[in-house]
Amino acid sequence: MRRRRLTVVLLGIIAALAIPALSGAAPIPGNTITPQGFFRFCADAQETIANVDSAKLTENGGDFTITNSLYKSLDDFVYSKSSVTTTTKKINDSQWTLYEDAQQTQPKLLRCKLRTGESFTAGAWPNGSTNNSGRFVVEPAYGFGSAGTGLSTNPSTDQQCRVVNQATIDNVWGSLSNGQKNSAVYNPTASNLPSANANTLVTVADTVVFDGPSWTPSVAAITTSGSVAQVGSRALVANSNSTGNPRFEGAHYCTLVAPEFLKRVILGQVAPS
Repeated sequence: MRRRRLTVVLLGIIAALAIPALSGAAPIPGNTITPQGFFRFCADAQETIANVDSAKLTENGGDFTITNSLYKSLDDFVYSKSSVTTTTKKINDSQWTLYEDAQQTQPKLLRCKLRTGESFTAGAWPNGSTNNSGRFVVEPAYGFGSAGTGLSTNPSTDQQCRVVNQATIDNVWGSLSNGQKNSAVYNPTASNLPSANANTLVTVADTVVFDGPSWTPSVAAITTSGSVAQVGSRALVANSNSTGNPRFEGAHYCTLVAPEFLKRVILGQVAPS
């Protein structure tokens, strides 16, 4: 994930706290340029995960747009799917936030429904394929066909979700003062600090699953192994033409640590969980 965007994630979350909670399934349509941070988190993760060529995105004068819809209801988020809109060249992602508190002021974990890089050049679903129902219907296409050529700079190999988590660690750590770093409970650097040994905050390889019921159960944002805090992700990856059920294909889903929660763990304000 690009540092230009990551530097505004924490500010974006703070701004989001002032937004009234929405009810039901209605998503907040993501603005494709601003605001960023919280509202753009999954859309920015999409670029990283699928190796998206940013020059091809509308915000940089290109042809494609990444939209991001935020859901309040977990049930509705589960029914939603990442998708594409071929006529307007949109990649449509979904985002849901798990909060630490009932008032929903402390984000803990972000779930992102993204698209695989290989799916961008895939075409329409086979005729007669089953779609979602009602308000969750999506365009029956894996990707943009030949129009998507070059959208991913490496379509054969997506990045792991851990790459986004590592970028979040780097960004949050970089936002701390020297005093905060020296008193941190966990330390992602290679050098010992007064309060924490080196490399006591790390990412671990994704736990990859291949169907929704395996991806949706609750997971920890951060776990511990001895004195080391581990930021992991449960990922769902289903390339196009891989399962025989097109509406689930072309998906790359991630669970990602919320920057605000990560900061609170680093500073010892909350325990990893």
